[in-house]
Amino acid sequence: MNYKEVIESRYNRQSWQLLLHDIFGSKIKFWNHPSSVQTSSPFAKQAFWLGTITLSDGQTIAIYEVELADNVDIERNRRGIRDMLLTTWRNNGNAGAFMFCYRKSESVLRFSYVSEAWKFAEDGSYQKETTDARRFTYLLGEGHRSRTAIQQFERLRDSGLSLKDLTKAFSVDAVSDMFFDGYKKQYENIIFYITGKRMVKVGSKWEERLEGKPCQHIMQQFSRFPNPEKAIRDYVKKLMGRLVFLQFLQKKGWLGVGIHDEWGSGDPEFIQNLFKDCPDKDHFVNKVLNLLFNDLNTERKDDLSKLSTLNSQLIKIPYLNGGLFEREAADEMEFPLPAKYMQSLLDFFASYNFTIDENDPDDAEVGVDPEMLGRIFENLLEDNKDKGAFYTPKEIVSYMCRESLIAYLQTGIEDEMTKEAIRQFVTTHQVQEHLPENTDQLLKDVKICDPAIGSGAFPMGLLKELFLCRTALEGISQHQAVEIKKHIIQQNVYGVDIERGAVDIARLRFWLSLIVDEETPQALPNLDFKIMQGNSLIESYGGFDLSRIAGKTVGRPSTSTQYVIGLDSDLSQKNLQRLLREYFSVTDHQKKATMRHAINAEVKTLIRESVGGIPTFLAKLEQLDPSANQDFFLWHTWFKDIIDKGGFDIVIGNPPYFQVKKGMVNKNKYPYSEGKDKGKQNVYKLFVEHSYNILSTNGVCTLITQSSLMCDSSSQYTRELLLKKTTISQVIEFPKVAPHPGGQLFKGALVATCIVIYRKTTPTKEHVFYLSAHNDLTTLENFDFAQLSQQTPIDFYPEGYCFPLIRRQDFSIIEKMNNGTMFLGKMIQSSSQGDFNLTNESFCFSTKPTDVKMYRGCHVHRYYIDNEVEEFILGGYKNDIVQNNIKNRYIVCQQISGMTDKRRFNVAITKQDKCLFGNSVNKLAICREHNPFYILAIINSQVIDWYFRKTSTNNHVNIYELEQLPIPEASQEQQKPIVELINRIMEKKQSNSSADISLLEREIDRLVYKLYNLTDEEIGVIEQ
Repeated sequence: MNYKEVIESRYNRQSWQLLLHDIFGSKIKFWNHPSSVQTSSPFAKQAFWLGTITLSDGQTIAIYEVELADNVDIERNRRGIRDMLLTTWRNNGNAGAFMFCYRKSESVLRFSYVSEAWKFAEDGSYQKETTDARRFTYLLGEGHRSRTAIQQFERLRDSGLSLKDLTKAFSVDAVSDMFFDGYKKQYENIIFYITGKRMVKVGSKWEERLEGKPCQHIMQQFSRFPNPEKAIRDYVKKLMGRLVFLQFLQKKGWLGVGIHDEWGSGDPEFIQNLFKDCPDKDHFVNKVLNLLFNDLNTERKDDLSKLSTLNSQLIKIPYLNGGLFEREAADEMEFPLPAKYMQSLLDFFASYNFTIDENDPDDAEVGVDPEMLGRIFENLLEDNKDKGAFYTPKEIVSYMCRESLIAYLQTGIEDEMTKEAIRQFVTTHQVQEHLPENTDQLLKDVKICDPAIGSGAFPMGLLKELFLCRTALEGISQHQAVEIKKHIIQQNVYGVDIERGAVDIARLRFWLSLIVDEETPQALPNLDFKIMQGNSLIESYGGFDLSRIAGKTVGRPSTSTQYVIGLDSDLSQKNLQRLLREYFSVTDHQKKATMRHAINAEVKTLIRESVGGIPTFLAKLEQLDPSANQDFFLWHTWFKDIIDKGGFDIVIGNPPYFQVKKGMVNKNKYPYSEGKDKGKQNVYKLFVEHSYNILSTNGVCTLITQSSLMCDSSSQYTRELLLKKTTISQVIEFPKVAPHPGGQLFKGALVATCIVIYRKTTPTKEHVFYLSAHNDLTTLENFDFAQLSQQTPIDFYPEGYCFPLIRRQDFSIIEKMNNGTMFLGKMIQSSSQGDFNLTNESFCFSTKPTDVKMYRGCHVHRYYIDNEVEEFILGGYKNDIVQNNIKNRYIVCQQISGMTDKRRFNVAITKQDKCLFGNSVNKLAICREHNPFYILAIINSQVIDWYFRKTSTNNHVNIYELEQLPIPEASQEQQKPIVELINRIMEKKQSNSSADISLLEREIDRLVYKLYNLTDEEIGVIEQ
């Protein structure tokens, strides 16, 4: 059956019945006479129950047809359309429903699938399997390209036809993955044509490999840039981003409008048709697209397009301003892209339905919407994972944004009834009886910043929350909706990111959020000094502190005398800030360019006067744009008004996670997070402290970070900052392998994460916060927090190990274990991460047997080391270490250990044979006065496994963490029975590595508990 003919045509009941019968066969039954359904919803004129599908798992799905009321916007009112029959299909015992919603006067159709079913789970519990409030919907019918819908219906036909199969077929994530994978493939093919190179992932890193012949002409064009290949990649990314934006404009009907026609009547496939009609398709970018980009960036009389000269038709193209289509140096290059690449790209775009709305977490249009642009950013940065950048699921974004706004509005309020009214208002957007009178003004005044904005998910989330709250209080018209959003973007939201690509996409999403509410095109605001590129962590350059240049008042002739608007000869910081505010709304292209040049020139002058006339420094400075670079960010200049008033009210975001070298940032600026912590440094800790620094007193910070913040010794000083100088309200942990519907919280990330929400205020003596290990993303707003309190703001262990953020009951056991014991680090003579680097020293490997064995971490198990190895060391390599391995016995520990492993430690004692260990093995030489067999037993015991899980969230076992393990100081008499048990275990494992040693281990655990003086109740906590 031809699904395309049905899906891309005006709704016809009989045609859709045939299509569904083709999919479900005998499982579907249509009534001879459809049953009328009573509904009080204002969305429906009439509704009919057409039939029922009995799925392969016994669940049933009702089929409804709804004729919509005349005043319903079929493209926008997803929630109301979905909910109008919710009670009906539930009460009839169905697991879900298909709904075909249409209006006789229109050709568009909304198809929705919803589901909710109760079933017995594998553990015997009765659980709800649901799409919850999600509406998995398609806009279909005439004028809607629907290849995605067609593919999904075909996949459903070929599936097992269970409820799970239906949910998977109509999943937004499935469509998203298809789009992102296809988008990335289009990008990679274009880059391959130009450079001859492809990005190939080798291990955990991306590498560029030359696999074809480069395009000499384009490569020559871009050779004038300092880094030509990066310039090419950035240009292609921006070109594709522009084309994505244009797909949304087509959807609005704003492109190719007849000169006398109304906005909204344009060609929905304008770009595709432009290409189709272009006589010189290989030069489509330079000869056609650049003309279109220029139109979008230039005010013209009657919006007449220069493209009119190409086809002799007078058409309108809107002037949008904003900067996305502003001509840059790369746009001056000739870019002859063979037609097949542009054809493939435009066909790819045409196969998807571009929807203009940003999705709520529970409102899922099955198509490409602006929210997906964040995923594009993630997919196109080839080394994004290396930079610690990960797309944050919108469920998490929504939760964090709401909690931040609630905490901000509750500032200074003690009355619990008022607090609850604020919470209900923010979560429901319904005005509450006890809501403070100044709530609307607080919403208008709030200052919000994401210092690692990425694709803009968090500022966009807060834009949405602020908009819904303000419109609930103020009441709005269509025109007011746009003005409120513009006010929020101008007055409330700020962001910085080191990647220009991220900044471009974040700005694009803000512009699209305005377009959705515009009935006719309006010039978009300039976001150059709102969403900015820069290195958030550094406000210095060339060794000079630039944070104080904003305090200077300059009395001299202006460096930009050609710019006269609002500029006198004594330009001061006050004038600079006024210019920055004015720039936001300037629409005249030439005036905007002049203002931007004047602003940047003035800032450069301030920098020069601050540091003096050092030639090498000045030469570097001239090459930089102070408002957009990867070297520094001038917080005290660009956001001076906010910083001078104390800082931001809300700092929010998902900072990057990656290791950095010490000294990357001046530790005087980040005394808690730079240079003091043990182990490898991670940049997220710098962002935790930086967020604190730019936050106002009583301000709210909400970050999602690595869980190592909670208890690892590597984060003890960052924790000290939080526990001594802030009031933590929530800590929410997401384990690495959380069993939620989307798999890992961050796809591809190998770390556990947690949300931390704190207020910048000194904690009271009773330092209270909430801790939850949370797995289910579908119920983020229904946390059952376990309340946790500590008696003092911070507590240090004797060795300076900082208080871990764990339950009080667990902490009391940890504290007891640390008392009267010795840290393992004091019993170690020397330690190393193996004998050699498995990557850098791979030249010494051999699969042919030699007399020196090579052991990896996978060869080390609990109490024994594999006898059989497949790799050997070439003769003579590191012979001195080989001899030491023969003479001495070392404790060796598998370094790679997953958080969900049954036991975190796989520890053994070496055999004193000819061998070397790779760096996936931790190797410890125990001091002579300590018995290594006794220490082996302690490390492999259940109590130490429990201790480590409570005090480490790392996926690996690091040496500095081993050194923090508390070892009981036992007498020879106390050690003797434990050592005897160890020898019996090792004998059994030597003869049979699969031997059952559980009874022997249980006896060791009993003796070890006794050494730590643990009570039966405490042992019960551990063994749970």
